[in-house]
Amino acid sequence: MRKSLLRLFNTEVGLRRSSVILLLILVGVGLSAALHSFVKPFWSDEIFTVMMCRLPNASQIWKALDDVVDTNPPIYHLVCRLTRQIAWDDHLGYRLPSIIGLLGTIFFLYHILSRRVDHLSALVGATFVLCTQLAVYASEARPYALMVGCISGAIFAWQRIDDSRLYYLLFGFTLAAAASVHYYAILVWPAFVIAETTVWLFGRRFRIGAWAALFVGATPLLFFAELILRLRQYGQNFWAPASFSQVLWADSWLFNFGSNLLGGAVATWGLTIMVAVTAMFVYFNFGKRAISGSSGRRKISDIVLPLEECVLVLMLLLLPLIEVAAAKVSHGGMMYRYMMPTVLGGALAVGYLASRVPRAVNGLLLMVICMNYGLSSAGDVKKLLTGSLLEPRVAAAEEVKAILTELHGSDLPIVISSGLQYLPLAYYTPADSSRRLYALTDVRSALAFTGTDSADLALLALRRYYPLQIEEYNDFAARHREFLLVSENKGRFDWWPARLSHDGHTLRLLTQVGDSQVFKVTLRP
Repeated sequence: MRKSLLRLFNTEVGLRRSSVILLLILVGVGLSAALHSFVKPFWSDEIFTVMMCRLPNASQIWKALDDVVDTNPPIYHLVCRLTRQIAWDDHLGYRLPSIIGLLGTIFFLYHILSRRVDHLSALVGATFVLCTQLAVYASEARPYALMVGCISGAIFAWQRIDDSRLYYLLFGFTLAAAASVHYYAILVWPAFVIAETTVWLFGRRFRIGAWAALFVGATPLLFFAELILRLRQYGQNFWAPASFSQVLWADSWLFNFGSNLLGGAVATWGLTIMVAVTAMFVYFNFGKRAISGSSGRRKISDIVLPLEECVLVLMLLLLPLIEVAAAKVSHGGMMYRYMMPTVLGGALAVGYLASRVPRAVNGLLLMVICMNYGLSSAGDVKKLLTGSLLEPRVAAAEEVKAILTELHGSDLPIVISSGLQYLPLAYYTPADSSRRLYALTDVRSALAFTGTDSADLALLALRRYYPLQIEEYNDFAARHREFLLVSENKGRFDWWPARLSHDGHTLRLLTQVGDSQVFKVTLRP
């Protein structure tokens, strides 16, 4: 088997065959991500994207972002508007940029790696991102996958920057594109700055074009400075403050190895495996370099990577530490998905290390990675074959329908306890039923009960642009002394039962529909 793999991925023939395999992988991943995007209902954050994209024009989008309806740059929403126009379905159209981001990431990683290692190892490293959360977010109408795709394009251009001046332009453009779809893309800049400084100090080359491209890549933040300052005001009590514990557990969340083959518990191996990968990468690319330098001899076969590329990969692997530290200093929020570019460091490190193991092992790794990703689409393929693709979307509206059926004859307003649960229910429930659905806000009480007012502020901003039934609690209570309260009794944003009980109001459990409890609330005089 080893000999056959050697023949398969050897010289020019190997290049052609690996290119064909890469194309097949891209087609398969694209179809799988598109199918999952078509099937899966929107969740609350995605609905913010959808509603932003449905505003009449760019000036309205800018105005809504100035009111902090969403936290992403306007360019991302304009891209989603464009892709929605070329797709026949809302769910696929708004998620298409994320699919493109994943495919672009695999494509660029393969070409980055194949410049330094054999084609089979490059395929293993490139497809490694399918074992990460990037593959999950490739089917969401949020900018993380597209941001990672832009950053992978920047690494591709930076690696080839000495080949042609066109790569200077591509480097600056991809960096600017990354910052234009997610503000936190700027936190990748230290990795490029330190890597380019390595070229300057150790390679004795000051590449003014690369430094100019880095500056150009950061200019979107100057253009969007007003919106970013508004976000800082909004984020004073953000629901996910930065914590150094996130540095420790980021890899366990980002690298969910084998979760489809062996179960979700395998995802907890992420930290252990990535620590091992990082340690081996440092040993082979820094430790051996130091040993060969001290002995006066250098084995070219052992040191295949330029020092600046080693530094870039290591900085990407350390990105969670950089991002948390930056968020702490700037008093910004931090979530694991903001750290998504870290998967690029993991993929590159795995690809470089794969070149040091037998090709038969790499062939097996490639098959396992593809099988693990393929199993994530098994349920969607089954729905396709049985003609039930739209079943999950229909189910998203069934909860309200079931509640109305259980409470036949009651005309009381229905309050959804969690504002984040309210948005999907209001989106999928038919208009004649959704008129009875309400979300309540109380910024001061939300801060007292949950430690954050993020969800309430976002809902209040959103209602200025869409006729949603979002009301401040005091205004609603002045008109409705009795109402129904739907609570799943989980999550920090489902706090209204505790608040109402604390204030001495009466909550009587009427029924339970699925995971939701339905209370009749009677406000005390």
